[in-house]
Amino acid sequence: MSILVCLEGSASSASAIACAIDFAQALATPLTGIAIVDEPDIVAATATGIGGASYRKDRDATLLADAHAHAAVWLHDFAARGHAAGLSVRTLELEGRPAEMILAELARHDVAVFGRDVNFRFETQESDRYTRDRILRRAGKPLIVVPPGAAPGASSVIMMYDGSAAAIRALRSFATSGLGHGRKIYVATLDDDGATAFERASQGCELLRREFAVAASPENIVSAAPVVEALLERRAKLGAGLIVLGGYVPSPLARLVWGSVTHGVLALSPVPVFVHY
Repeated sequence: MSILVCLEGSASSASAIACAIDFAQALATPLTGIAIVDEPDIVAATATGIGGASYRKDRDATLLADAHAHAAVWLHDFAARGHAAGLSVRTLELEGRPAEMILAELARHDVAVFGRDVNFRFETQESDRYTRDRILRRAGKPLIVVPPGAAPGASSVIMMYDGSAAAIRALRSFATSGLGHGRKIYVATLDDDGATAFERASQGCELLRREFAVAASPENIVSAAPVVEALLERRAKLGAGLIVLGGYVPSPLARLVWGSVTHGVLALSPVPVFVHY
């Protein structure tokens, strides 16, 4: 098991580091911190007036130097925190398109942890949802998205389960990761019919027990509230510090119905979300 941590200095990135250290300690696994200098966007050609080329060259050099300086600080602080926690830590500073660099490095790791509000284009843009969403959809591996202010040390987990291929994939990858060890696990299903919801949630619990010898408790959710609100209300009631969720992208219908739920939970959850597209 190896964990990749994406660093870029935001408040959610700081929370991601704390959570990643907690996970790594529980699993006795190494951490790799990665910081990206988005050189292609910084030096991307733009129209300049007469005499503008010299100004542009100086401006690019200043932005690149600033980006490298920030990356060095983030990596140093990350390594210091990891070593203080008794972990094996590796750091990487790369230049290139952020999503592509992270996806390439993720191929050598089992899971990636990053802040919900990550912005690897901090020198040229005020926000960067594109990079985060591209990583989510193309990773092919589990990701843990951490909101700002999220506390590490979750004692319980709620797994959203509807019996779909995406939900089963997320359930299996979470069980395989070992992140549920020592934590109370709830498997929750939302449906208009409480009995149906309980039966499906129980099926998820049975899958965990049969394939991974993991104990879990079923939770049926019946609510008139919107889906995301109902799911997060149950999380709060149970006090779960981590949400496990399948990502839905195969079909237009899945993207319309469940894709919006996935993004809604990611946007509003006050605790980390383990998601596997």
